Amino acid sequence: MHCLLSGFLGEAVWYSTAAMSPALEGLRVIELGEGVAAAYCARLFADFGADVIKVEEPRGDVVRTWGPFPNDLPDPEKSGLFEFLNTNKRGVVLGISDPEGRTALERLVADADVLVENLPMQHARKLRIDWASLSRVNPNLVMISVTPFGRSGPYSDWKGYDLNAYHLTAAGHRYCGLPGQAPLEHGTFSAEFFGAAAAAAWGLAAVLGRERVGGGQHLDVSCAEAIAAVFVGGQNIGAYAQDGKWERRTGVGMPLGAPATILPCKDGHVWMLALEPGQWNGLRRVMGDPDWAQAEMFQDMFARAQNSDLIYPLLEEWTLQHGKWEIMEKCQAEGVPITAVFSVKEAVEQSHLRARRYLVEVEHPRLGRVRHLGAPFRLPACPGGPERPAPLLGQHTEEVLRRTPETQHARSARPRATPAGTAGAAHGPSTRGLPLDGIRVANFGWVWAGPVVGQTLAFLGADVYKIESRTRIDLTRTLPPFGGGVRDPDRSLSNHACWAGNGSITLNLKKPQGQELARKLVSKCDVVIENFGPGVMEEFHLGWDELRRVRPDLVMFSMPAAGLDGPLKDIRTYGLSLTSTTGLDSLTGYLGGPPIPFENAFSDPYNGILGAYAILVALAHRDRTGKGQHVDYSQQEAMMQLIGPAFMDYMLNGRVARPIGNRHPLAVAAPHGVFPCAGEDRWISIAVMADEEWRGLVRAMGSPEWALAGDLTTAAGRRGRIEDLHERLAAWTREFEPRTLAERLQEHGVAAAPVLSVADLLHDPHWRARKTFIEVSHPLGFVETIYGAYVKMSRSQVDVRPGPRIGQDNERVFRGLLGLGEGEYRRLLDEKVID
Repeated sequence: MHCLLSGFLGEAVWYSTAAMSPALEGLRVIELGEGVAAAYCARLFADFGADVIKVEEPRGDVVRTWGPFPNDLPDPEKSGLFEFLNTNKRGVVLGISDPEGRTALERLVADADVLVENLPMQHARKLRIDWASLSRVNPNLVMISVTPFGRSGPYSDWKGYDLNAYHLTAAGHRYCGLPGQAPLEHGTFSAEFFGAAAAAAWGLAAVLGRERVGGGQHLDVSCAEAIAAVFVGGQNIGAYAQDGKWERRTGVGMPLGAPATILPCKDGHVWMLALEPGQWNGLRRVMGDPDWAQAEMFQDMFARAQNSDLIYPLLEEWTLQHGKWEIMEKCQAEGVPITAVFSVKEAVEQSHLRARRYLVEVEHPRLGRVRHLGAPFRLPACPGGPERPAPLLGQHTEEVLRRTPETQHARSARPRATPAGTAGAAHGPSTRGLPLDGIRVANFGWVWAGPVVGQTLAFLGADVYKIESRTRIDLTRTLPPFGGGVRDPDRSLSNHACWAGNGSITLNLKKPQGQELARKLVSKCDVVIENFGPGVMEEFHLGWDELRRVRPDLVMFSMPAAGLDGPLKDIRTYGLSLTSTTGLDSLTGYLGGPPIPFENAFSDPYNGILGAYAILVALAHRDRTGKGQHVDYSQQEAMMQLIGPAFMDYMLNGRVARPIGNRHPLAVAAPHGVFPCAGEDRWISIAVMADEEWRGLVRAMGSPEWALAGDLTTAAGRRGRIEDLHERLAAWTREFEPRTLAERLQEHGVAAAPVLSVADLLHDPHWRARKTFIEVSHPLGFVETIYGAYVKMSRSQVDVRPGPRIGQDNERVFRGLLGLGEGEYRRLLDEKVID
């Protein structure tokens, strides 16, 4: 097999993958549904060699009608988003409501490892697409339902799209938008991409762990719940549950420290981020150390935040005199994590991605040669990414449904991705019913992204040890509020949520004996996680070359900001500003306005969950081959997948997308937005994708005369009048309480949902029914609220415990696992090697 890699200026390099075996070869995945979440989840399997069969109704996936289309000429075989979401798949057409189609579907399911579906609940119920029915066909099936609200709870029957799911999470209300104006989503399908990543990670674990848990199972993934729990709940819900305090968006940037915002400059915008004293002083040097910046109080990021109304205008006065690339280059040279806000074009055409050969070209029978974003992460032993175009409608129907003895034999002879040497039969059945029971992980990750990787694996049964040190307390342990109001790094409520599932040992990695103990631990582990910059692990003598000598089949997972090589490999960022290098920040803001900063790092938990999926793909490859590898997970490249719709429009039409507010990323829906309701800062999300939904909305409004205009009966007419439509709709919605109005609209078949605040999350009946947030008892003697298992598994029950006390597992690991004697252990404690 060969693939064409595209460079910065259209240059191309061919490389051969013929000698490399795909990691998921032998897995068969059936995809059933429409839209983004199911398709992207299945594509993540297809990217790494699974045989994914996309089942469409005769009319085709609705995304075929969304575009973007070359020259804006609609053609269901030329939709850019459909091509982006469905590469490497085979496509069949089935009328599954007909007996013949149902029989054909059941034959596919009987021969599959995974079914991914996102059908609306009522439609799924009508078609009997449920676990009870399909598990009788195939008891080893892993069925993944990835829907806006989930398969249980009061809203499970609600109609919903990405916009509704996203704003039910409180992400926009808490973190993005101007006070008094509508909360914002990124200019893409944020909720569906996030849900797809969670579905892929938990789903692949369930596949690898079937022998451990006794068969297949059903995974119920709510796109909204994943974000509400891991992104918003992690750093907010504990504070609200304990103290009754909660925050909302400021429109400025991160409120706890400064500078941490997006500012205009000569030729665009820059993410101004300088929190630590060294970073602030580096920025001062770049600016020429102006008098105002020399105040001693400004050495503290909290003091700067308290004076941001003074500091930000002075910083903007300076940025407006300089270009964004100049600012970024000079600040990075001083160790300051300030970055330019890349447009979609600048993100795609950057020389860094050219050097890393991230973009690939695929030949499509109708679109011609199309540039694609490559795989979201690099597996050197089994590369993935787009190689074949998305299928034409029904292209492989005859091929797939023709079942001869020869094809059946070929299928049964193919290897299955069953867990052999790690989470599989070699360790015997799981005593906890968790698919990764028996996997051991050394987690050197810090702050948020790395610990979430470990958390995801731990929720699924892995034994995860977070390596940390008292000589440099992790930043998240210092974040208030603290349990019982007692400031202590073991009592940070957000740390307990974001690190739940991780254990903890302490090692001073600057000491040779600490490094030696770390290597001994790695020799007992299946996986190593780290999210330092390139070269840091080598400084500790814990680089890949050294670690694979002590554990030859090790899977080492490195997640630097921009990968392990390339011109930007040493770039300094926080999760807040990482997205500025992907083009995503350039899409976030009000229509026609400047970029609006997200006030927390959406990329950290997203990359944490998708990073766990990358590790699981590498473990699947190890199960088949016995070989470990070093996973190069560029957070930048993984996050760039979220700009897929805008990326394809740029590739096909040369258009560079800009902020769109809450409008549909491909402008196919009207109305589509967030509208004011009665009460302070209360809002509702409403999305109308089809004419029947519009008629339902008109009935719900009492059929006002303006809504009966003939040009509003068609989608094209409504899109042409979207500004007037939104203005009139807002005048109506502001008279109602949001949940009451959402229920009324749902009764009329309209996709609507309340826009939740942080406070709403804990009391919302849907999240209460799904037990999204749980009370736990901390070993230090207080009760706190953290998020629970945000994916519901029918067979495996996750026991969620709060994040660890520093060094809580020292004795168990050093004396039990590594076999240190009492005297040696005490000596290492006294010498602060174990610190």
